[in-house]
Amino acid sequence: MKVLFICKANIGRSQIAEALYNKYTNSKEAFSAGTVAKGAGKKIEEHERTDFVLDILDKEEINIREHTIKRLNENMIKDANKVIVMTDQESWPNYLKDSPKIEYWNIKDGKGKDYNFHIKMIKQIKQKIKKLLNNK
Repeated sequence: MKVLFICKANIGRSQIAEALYNKYTNSKEAFSAGTVAKGAGKKIEEHERTDFVLDILDKEEINIREHTIKRLNENMIKDANKVIVMTDQESWPNYLKDSPKIEYWNIKDGKGKDYNFHIKMIKQIKQKIKKLLNNK
């Protein structure tokens, strides 16, 4: 099942979810994007706000430093079997709002938050992914 994970900037929640899903399924079926993603095209390690994300995923034995930041587009929605959205509706383009593939996960943005917040965030994402996989 191809799963698209979406957050606002594609530097935190969606990248974490993509990496964990692919690890748990031993696949490359998940991909991610951001509704705004101002740093699109850059490697995630080049973004100044990804230190906590990279460190936490290192502890999971996952390295996403070479992943690039991607901005959401309509073709991504079409290519996915399921779309998981973790950002506020204000930043959703209309083609996303109209998709019947959407599932919303209420996981707060880590922007400006401390390391402990990020630890809690990854735990939430792990729980949601495990539930998603159990219901597959």
